[in-house]
Amino acid sequence: MNNTIDPREHITGIGQAMADGRWGDALSSVSPEVIAHVPAVGELRGIEEVATFLVETAAKTDDGEHIELIDSLVGESHAALYFRITATRSGRPPLDNLTVHLARLEGGKIAEIWFHNFDGPAVAAFWA
Repeated sequence: MNNTIDPREHITGIGQAMADGRWGDALSSVSPEVIAHVPAVGELRGIEEVATFLVETAAKTDDGEHIELIDSLVGESHAALYFRITATRSGRPPLDNLTVHLARLEGGKIAEIWFHNFDGPAVAAFWA
């Protein structure tokens, strides 16, 4: 019996965990030394900085971010998760963001992430 996890199933599972708000499950697949490149924020280093960023951004919204996993693409050393993220925040137009999270993989863990937003200026304005 083969006990290896299918890479596409693994990555899609991470994206679905994010969509379901199961951040502990999602972060368990992230390297402790992860580097995240977030537009208008900069570079986050380490899982603690990434987790803090997630908590702080969710706290700025009226009722959290709502994440829908649209699709995933998986290669040997990179994967892309395509999301629609919506949120509301008092005094700002609602967020409706199509985004791709491109990940570099090492040993089955996410080692580096780049966030690519469809409408960067609108996303930056929402979070500012």
